[in-house]
Amino acid sequence: MIERRGGWRLAAMMALVYAVQGSFWPLLAVHLQDLGLNGRSRGWIFATLAMGSVIVPLGAGQLVDRLMRTQRFLALAYALGAALLALLASSSVIQQGWLFLLFLSFWMIIAPSYGLCNSLAMRHLDDPGRQFGGIRLWGTIGWMAAGWLVSVAMGWTGANRTGGGSYEAFLIAMVLSIIVALYCLTLPDTPPLARDSASGAWAGLDETLALFRKPDVRVFLVTAFGVCLTTPMVYQVMPGYLESRGLPRAWVPTAMTLGQWPEIAALAFLPWMLGRIGTKGTLTVGIIAWLVRFLSLLGRPPLAIAVGGGLLHGVGVGCFTVGGQVFLDSRAPTRQRASAQGLFLVLTSGLGSLLGNLMAGELAGTRLQNDVLVFLIPCVIDGAMLIYFLTGFRSHVWTVD
Repeated sequence: MIERRGGWRLAAMMALVYAVQGSFWPLLAVHLQDLGLNGRSRGWIFATLAMGSVIVPLGAGQLVDRLMRTQRFLALAYALGAALLALLASSSVIQQGWLFLLFLSFWMIIAPSYGLCNSLAMRHLDDPGRQFGGIRLWGTIGWMAAGWLVSVAMGWTGANRTGGGSYEAFLIAMVLSIIVALYCLTLPDTPPLARDSASGAWAGLDETLALFRKPDVRVFLVTAFGVCLTTPMVYQVMPGYLESRGLPRAWVPTAMTLGQWPEIAALAFLPWMLGRIGTKGTLTVGIIAWLVRFLSLLGRPPLAIAVGGGLLHGVGVGCFTVGGQVFLDSRAPTRQRASAQGLFLVLTSGLGSLLGNLMAGELAGTRLQNDVLVFLIPCVIDGAMLIYFLTGFRSHVWTVD
């Protein structure tokens, strides 16, 4: 077991990092709509996270695997991110082209941090398979707390109106990003592990990509890519959907955090699930949760059910996304674990989310005319991924090969 103080330092890192995105992401769709952007334009701006996740993480993983201490990279990234969030909070950037470039710059800096935080935490844990879920759940708590804080701030400032933008969310995100940058300098020292390797950076990249030769890793990564085609629907379509169904805007961030409660439970029980029903069972539960979530929206249910169905989103994240990260870490070479998490980020938050956000942007424009079609498409995709995973994945335990 890790020393308690060290565990809390890693948990606080997760809470703060996820709080930054949790401050503005749930309201971004309605904020952009207030600025006059149509569904397609909003889709491209949401896709900047995916673009940053495609372009940077593998390079950043190689950087910290070979040349730079992870905690210093994180501190620099969030300091720069705070400056960009300040521009968004100032309301001085409202044109579509400049917003796109600003968000793209932000995510090219920040997107690699999620995989690097995972690799940093797992490196300082004695037993990542059993301990990482308990550390990662604090990221979920941080996301939730940020959403509540934004709701309170918007209610206090009277920003519960449609059409006025959600600048308070970006201001809170900026302050949190500054705190993250300072806090990262206090994290456990995490120097490069591959600095003395005889192979070069390209050889290290080849070693990381060689993970695809392992059948179960390949099936997991393909499934994760497919599932991430559908997850952008949650933050692009659902905020406007809930507001159109009568939910006040100030309560949208809070409603979007409901899914984090079961995510916390799933992360807390992740070691038990991995040991009891195995890797395959745990990941399957996560895929089913997302499938049922979208199925529940096909019949235009009452607002309470539409909001409450978000609980399943947390199960999907806890069981599939985080459980999959633990599985991938156990299969990666020791010196390439940061790069392996970067590969996961590229395929999921990168390529999968890029295509998914563009799809969600197109569907958001047709939502008011045909809700059933909008939510039927992710049902079909997740259903196909579930069948592919069940038939192709063989591993039942998370232990290293």
